[in-house]
Amino acid sequence: MDGSQVLLLLLLCAMGKAGHGVHSDCRIAKYMVEGTNRIFTYRDASGALQLQRTETVPAGVSLWMFCSAADRVETQCQDNGQFSVPMPMTCNDPMRPAVTRIRDAECSGSMYAVGYTIEGQLLELYRTCFDPGNARVLYSQSDVYYKTFFPKRPSVDFVSDQLFSPAEAAAYYKSNIYHAFNYIYGDGQTYLSNARDLVINRGHLVACADFLFLDQMGSTFRYLNVVPQFKSINDGNWEKIERWVRSIVPQTAPFRVKTGGIGILKLADGRGVFEQAFLAGSKIPVPEWTYKVVREVSGRRLYVFLTYNCTFQREWPQVPNICKPVSCPVNLPNTPHDGFTYCCDPTHFPL
Repeated sequence: MDGSQVLLLLLLCAMGKAGHGVHSDCRIAKYMVEGTNRIFTYRDASGALQLQRTETVPAGVSLWMFCSAADRVETQCQDNGQFSVPMPMTCNDPMRPAVTRIRDAECSGSMYAVGYTIEGQLLELYRTCFDPGNARVLYSQSDVYYKTFFPKRPSVDFVSDQLFSPAEAAAYYKSNIYHAFNYIYGDGQTYLSNARDLVINRGHLVACADFLFLDQMGSTFRYLNVVPQFKSINDGNWEKIERWVRSIVPQTAPFRVKTGGIGILKLADGRGVFEQAFLAGSKIPVPEWTYKVVREVSGRRLYVFLTYNCTFQREWPQVPNICKPVSCPVNLPNTPHDGFTYCCDPTHFPL
């Protein structure tokens, strides 16, 4: 054996020793998410359950996959980067997210947390500030984590959580919005031309796509998490803002995002008198503006977006006093169809 061969052998041995004990994290793939209906949780350093929110699981960490409190499966991330019990993983009747009344001094109404209660612990997905007297959702807040893929949106029915009456939930139907506008603005109103037009829809505050797992995505389909929002704006600048925020979330820590509505939209009736827009009598007001505040989890504000919630306004609306306009970090087509949007100085925005 010549010198070069000895050197090569020593190098291979050194590499073998260096590689010994190297652990690989496990990656939760898209097919695992889309094929699994159990609840993804793990235990933190104190042994308390936490909801899994990211697609990476460190080597040696176990996921506790719940169907119910009594039906759980443990799968550990092994050193080879594979789970000890492979996914996808299903069960017959998985638990569903529920709402729990909580205390939060920031909320001027009633604050509810949406999530799971397992082993006596509340595992919160997001929280919502609700004004029950007016059936008005003031704002919702959640943490948005980094992810590299977006699972298929689940097909989920909206739930009322016994906080909205059947009539209030039905107020979002196209035909009922049309009749509500006729009642407020007169039978000759031209805002909605017929009962089949979808002009205003259920605008998510916490976006479905902000979550990774199917049950967490499905938790956003609640009347407790929506406001009446003009559809083209919801599909336009509002969605562009949501996508942009998700695209800049750092891998190291989530963003804390608060989204809500401000004011009540006023439109002129046939006599030229401006009247407030509601969907259910004097309840479920249509907000004049929707806003989104993006923070670090430490609380430092990063961005504020403020969008006018009306496609009938053809010119830029006057900016509210709560917003000190600054340049937007993302390019937005500011049209009535997409939604006139201001970006506000986050250090001066009071909400």
